[in-house]
Amino acid sequence: MAPTLSSLPFGKEIADGVADLLDRDGRILSGYCAHWMLKKGDRLVYEILKDARREVFSTPDKNAFADWLAQQSPQSLDDYVRPGCHDTIEVITLKLLGESVTHNAFVNDPTPYGAALAGKVVDALDRGVTVAYSHRDYCGMGLGISDDGYVYGSVYDGQLFTEAVFKTREALTAWLAQQSDATLSGRESPQPFDWDNQRITRVRLLEAIATAAPD
Repeated sequence: MAPTLSSLPFGKEIADGVADLLDRDGRILSGYCAHWMLKKGDRLVYEILKDARREVFSTPDKNAFADWLAQQSPQSLDDYVRPGCHDTIEVITLKLLGESVTHNAFVNDPTPYGAALAGKVVDALDRGVTVAYSHRDYCGMGLGISDDGYVYGSVYDGQLFTEAVFKTREALTAWLAQQSDATLSGRESPQPFDWDNQRITRVRLLEAIATAAPD
C-alpha cells in the first residue's frame, strides 16, 4: 500500500537549489532506484524506473526545470512510480531534496587527501574499521582488509567485494593520498547511477578515523 504523502508543493527556494545543483554538477538525486534527477547532455531530466527508465520531464532550461519542480510535491512524484513498484521505494520529500542540496554544495572537491589523512585511514583499517555502508542491495564503494591485503571495492548488502588490492599499508597510503572526492566520485563511469552514489569521500574517511579513535 502506498504511504500517505504530502501534496504541498516543494516551492521555489528548494526547486531553485536542486536545479542549480543539477546544472552545475549533473548530480543524481534519487530515491530507492525509482526517482532520478540528473543532467543528460544539456538537459535537466526527471525520470523514473518502472519496467524501464522513462523521462517524465526534460528541459534544457534550468529555470523551467525549477518552475516545474516547484509545483510538484511528494505525492505528485510518487504517483509516477506507483502502482507497479515495490513499497520500499524511498519517497522524494522536501527534506530529502534539501539534504541533497546541502550535502553536495561542495561535491567533487579535487583536493588530494594527502599522506597525513591517508595514514590515519590505514591506521583505522588496522584497528578493525571497515569503510562501508551496510544496508540492502548496492551500498557504494568501500575500504577494508581481507586475507589478500587492503582492499578497495564495491559493497553489496554490506559485503565488500575486492576491486583493487594493496599488499602493504605503504602502498594503500600512497594511493589514497593522491585521491580526492573528485577522483573517487565515479564520474568516469558511463552509468549515471555510479556518479557520487555512496562513494568514498573525505567526510566518510574522517568518520572512519573518528570511529577508530581510542576513548
